[in-house]
Amino acid sequence: MFATVLTFLSTRIISVVVTTVVVVAAVPTLIVAINGNTITITTGPVASSSRHHDEDERTRIVVEVKNAANVVVVKLNDEEATCGAQIAQLAGQSRLSATATAAALKKGKDDFHATVAPFLNEIKADEDELDHLTVVTTEGEQTYLVRINTILVTALGEDGHGGVLVTVCQTIVVQIQQIIVIVQPAPGGDESDSDIKTVR
Repeated sequence: MFATVLTFLSTRIISVVVTTVVVVAAVPTLIVAINGNTITITTGPVASSSRHHDEDERTRIVVEVKNAANVVVVKLNDEEATCGAQIAQLAGQSRLSATATAAALKKGKDDFHATVAPFLNEIKADEDELDHLTVVTTEGEQTYLVRINTILVTALGEDGHGGVLVTVCQTIVVQIQQIIVIVQPAPGGDESDSDIKTVR
């Protein structure tokens, strides 16, 4: 008698559970929600739509971060071009030979480029890191935008305060002027190229 009751109850429970399942479509399905005792089963397109939305959001975030990075890269390149032009103008003031002047100017431009390169590399590293993330959130987007803005402020400054690159360029210009403009004749000699001593 006891076994008969258990069999009856288990059959009734299975019957109840089966009748509470609502199937929306007879295709590969995904359980989305359980409302009370009813299990709602929907088809794959809902999940696909969600994935599509996530991919669209990821694409939007990546594009926005890369656009911000590109703006900073352009500003850094402009700063390098501006400093290069300032350095080139010093050629007209030189008292050294053309070869010695060209060497001094080239060294100044190379030194400035070496100062710009770490900032450009840092931006590139952030972009590469972002490209390899499988999940990108709006919080992550803000983190990257803050990092990119920090690079910009550090390099170029803000609110009237000069950044690292402005200071370095001014220093290089002064150093080149000391090399090619401020010269002293050798004791007892004339100011030929072979007799010029540079002040360093």
